[in-house]
Amino acid sequence: MKKALVVNCSAPHYNLGSRKLYDWLQEQEYRVTYAQGDPGLWELDADLVCLSVIFSWHAPIACEIALRLKHNAEIWCGGPGMFALANWWRKETGLEIVKGLDARFEKQRGHYKMTFASRGCPVNCSFCIVPRLEGTAFSYDPEFIPAPILCDNNLSALPAAYQEHIVCRYQDTGTVLRDANSGFEPRYFDEDTYQRWKLLMRTAKAWRFALDEMREIEDVQRMMELLNAIPASKKRVYCLVGNEPLQACYERACKIIEWGGEPHCQFVLPLNWLGDHGKVKLRYNWTSYQQGRDFCRYYNTWGWRKYPIWDYKPRKDEPPPFRNALKRIEVSA
Repeated sequence: MKKALVVNCSAPHYNLGSRKLYDWLQEQEYRVTYAQGDPGLWELDADLVCLSVIFSWHAPIACEIALRLKHNAEIWCGGPGMFALANWWRKETGLEIVKGLDARFEKQRGHYKMTFASRGCPVNCSFCIVPRLEGTAFSYDPEFIPAPILCDNNLSALPAAYQEHIVCRYQDTGTVLRDANSGFEPRYFDEDTYQRWKLLMRTAKAWRFALDEMREIEDVQRMMELLNAIPASKKRVYCLVGNEPLQACYERACKIIEWGGEPHCQFVLPLNWLGDHGKVKLRYNWTSYQQGRDFCRYYNTWGWRKYPIWDYKPRKDEPPPFRNALKRIEVSA
């Protein structure tokens, strides 16, 4: 029996792809070991080493393992974090990545913490990996096994009948939905969408959707009105920052609060970013990657509940980074 090693290079994050691969390899009669992060000098006798990378900045971990083991084992490396790094991987390791979804185990059945009922997203945002990895047309897995975390990338754009199918699968199996972590697209969200999902979403952490660009303002405001009865803490709105001028990003975050939601800010990063802060390409009037992190920290740690952003002071002996950078908007939380 051949031996395989599956490595989650993005540990401690839960890695659905690596878990499916582990089960699939066992069905192929491999003796499989699973490693959360670099196994070091263990498992050097593996015939096959599978490296799974969720985020691009964890790719150097996979590279170190591949260089150490490639002369003794076959190497597979894939995952969303590797999609934009094929050339870099080839240059560093002399190997090819497994690009995109791996059809061999994409629909592997098992009981996991996460699940996909569909893949793809028709919105095709320029900063998002999904349309490149999964496509801009939906593909479906009607026999999916429900799990606590539903990862579909655009639930509200799915055909109504398929949305109902997902809800019924959860109800029929008695599975409690804890999170729909990519959530709903405001431009496709209407009263019917709300009525279809509201019972299932009662146990979820929050209704998740996004206000990533100023052009989405009207759609998000309309969705907020439809969710008016939902508490603010249960309306978690992704708010991309760094992709528009500082003032525009600030105004979007303020609108989310004004309309009765809570912003979750994320600084835009290149799809092939390897973790070097000095190589983050800054746009508009953003002055540093650290400024973007401070902006996100202020909102994501609920500083906005206590004091205005221009009073935010992140570190000792450093001036407040937003005091003179923003036109003040008074928001009542």
